[in-house]
Amino acid sequence: MKEDENKDKFFIQEYECGEKTNLYRIENQRKCVNVSTINKKSNLSFLSLFRAFFYPDNYPLSVSSDYGIYQFYNIFQTGCIAISGALAFSALFRGMGVGENTSKYLSAAIVWLLKDGAGMIGRIIFAWGFASSLDADCKRWHFFGDILNDVACILDLITPYFQPALLFISSISNICRAVTGVIHGSTRTVIFQHQARHNNVADITAKCSSLETMVSLVALFVNVALLSILPISFIWPIFIILTCGHLWGNYKAKRCILFNVFNHQRFHLVCLEYFQTNGKQILSIEQVNNQEPILFKTSIPYYSHIGISLNSIPERIFPTQEQLEKFHTNEYERFLILYDKQTNTFYVLLKPHSDTDDLIRINFFIEILSCAMNTTREYSNEGFHLLINRIQKQLPNLNTCLDILHEDNNKCYEQFKQICLQNGYNFHRCLFNIDVYRIQ
Repeated sequence: MKEDENKDKFFIQEYECGEKTNLYRIENQRKCVNVSTINKKSNLSFLSLFRAFFYPDNYPLSVSSDYGIYQFYNIFQTGCIAISGALAFSALFRGMGVGENTSKYLSAAIVWLLKDGAGMIGRIIFAWGFASSLDADCKRWHFFGDILNDVACILDLITPYFQPALLFISSISNICRAVTGVIHGSTRTVIFQHQARHNNVADITAKCSSLETMVSLVALFVNVALLSILPISFIWPIFIILTCGHLWGNYKAKRCILFNVFNHQRFHLVCLEYFQTNGKQILSIEQVNNQEPILFKTSIPYYSHIGISLNSIPERIFPTQEQLEKFHTNEYERFLILYDKQTNTFYVLLKPHSDTDDLIRINFFIEILSCAMNTTREYSNEGFHLLINRIQKQLPNLNTCLDILHEDNNKCYEQFKQICLQNGYNFHRCLFNIDVYRIQ
């Protein structure tokens, strides 16, 4: 009889954020009984409250593996800049004469408004000139923005010593802060898109903002204490220490981000390893992110302009009517590569239906062509090196070289793509700097 009863029951294990929580016994009367033996902590504990306020839902399963260490360094640098920023603003107020009997409140208000106006203009101009390149070099731009923020603080700190130039210095300072705001607002989106694993970009963004606000709130009380008791002669030494901590924390935060999508720098490093090992291996995601420069660009032996207008192509390499007609009538070919030997620049025309896979394939072909053009090394006649040797023999006939690359339905690219996918790289997105023009 008991055996019959047991047959009508089965157990279901429930998980919360990847950890076992409740064990339920399901009975035949459409009801469940919690038979857990796990001692659950109070929902009102400090850790659970902290997690609810500042962690994304379903953490750590809902974020990438680098999220935790990134937030650690992000919290550290946020605290440093919050305190050093307060020291800088106190110096700016002293430069304006706030607190002195001779202070001219109207003049101070006008200076404040004008410097804000300069920052607004700087924000608009920077966004117009550089916004399209922020995605492609996310880490470098983000770190550059942090440097600008520190420069703005330094300019504020020197205003008491150059009061006749107060308006000029404070305006430059506010322009630096405004540009920093544009850079950080744009590049953080790219970082959070990478870290989101359950389409939860908004949740990660909101929780990160809450965490930074909490750190700034703690720094506020530290600032009140410091500004009340700190002698003016101590401001510069403390500011230098905080600035070093701010830059170090930012550098470590950028270095620990492990992007699995290609930009120009990471793609060049991966291809370089692939060519050197005769197509047998590539850099792992961790390796390529560790080698990617944070402040300076990787040295790439060519220039490329992808998705350009016909008007931008130099006359000396402008495609012939036959080339354009062939490109237009071939529905399977989505791009046309041109090369200017004088400037060592590749120009690529795109069709409207070119997708991410096409963009990665274009850059792979360009890397192969550049390797064949610039290498002085003698490669073996086997594996991937055989392909490079064949292309070297056909130079400078670019069309013949491209025909070789297209052989067997782009076999050389498909082999490269397969090994990249095995190493966890994402081929559904890319962060190359692509222009907006398409031809049909």
